[in-house]
Amino acid sequence: MNPHIRKLLQLSAHPGSPPVWFLPLWATVCGAVAAATDPPTRTGIARLILALFLVELGWGELWLALTATDWATPLGRWQRWKYELPHPPAGDAITGEGYFFPVLPYARPGSPADRLARWLAQLTSWGQMVFLPLVGPALGSALVGLLLSLALSAVLGRDFLLLTLGILASAQLVTLASGGRGSAGPGAGLAFRVALGWLAGHLTFAPLALPSAALAGALSLAASGAEDSPGMARRALWVGGFLGAMLLLVVLQRPLAVPFIAFLALPPFLTDAAGGSPRWFRRYGVWLAAAMGLAAMAV
Repeated sequence: MNPHIRKLLQLSAHPGSPPVWFLPLWATVCGAVAAATDPPTRTGIARLILALFLVELGWGELWLALTATDWATPLGRWQRWKYELPHPPAGDAITGEGYFFPVLPYARPGSPADRLARWLAQLTSWGQMVFLPLVGPALGSALVGLLLSLALSAVLGRDFLLLTLGILASAQLVTLASGGRGSAGPGAGLAFRVALGWLAGHLTFAPLALPSAALAGALSLAASGAEDSPGMARRALWVGGFLGAMLLLVVLQRPLAVPFIAFLALPPFLTDAAGGSPRWFRRYGVWLAAAMGLAAMAV
């Protein structure tokens, strides 16, 4: 199996990881619920379906292709790459294993034109021998995800194009923060995808509003704690996200939803360290999904 595909399968359906893969899609639905004031029309439902395709097939593919790929290894080999090339007669071609590069005409050995031709030949050989074999599938997946995201965003509107640029920039930041080794820290990706998914759902029915955006930010913190983070970090992110959401609901004069959301935060938090608790009791994603739906209806 292709290493890139194996990496994606491990990230999306690892047996030991909590079931949180559905949270970006669910966040999109919750964002739509928070924005809708009237029963949805056929046009609104069609836009929501397109937004779900955008979040999962477009952004999801783009995110995983960028953050789950080891870009550092081939780039590190380029810094030490040296493929011995002969000095051919003027007008001949430089040939090597698996690549062919024409020499610039009338270029003397050691001249700037000759050095440029040799640098391009080195780049071509590195690309064919190292870069494309190692990260070619990931590069193709990223390109497909980006083109699909741009196409769906163009149909949905300008705001979705901005969100697509946001998910692209976020993926690059997470990749750089992990050193380009394809080992982004737990929770980082899910937080961005949940927040931007919520905003995408909201924009399908109404212009973006500050309360909904703030609620998306708070719940994305809790989502980052729902993944396989270290113990203390998980609890801090989980509690901080729920406290932020409850405080926002109090400010928005929706206090009736606060005790129910607090109740939904407790089961996985209290039983995380308990070994004898039922497994479903510790499923962070399920409890967070319920809290997201309740908060969306309250707003």
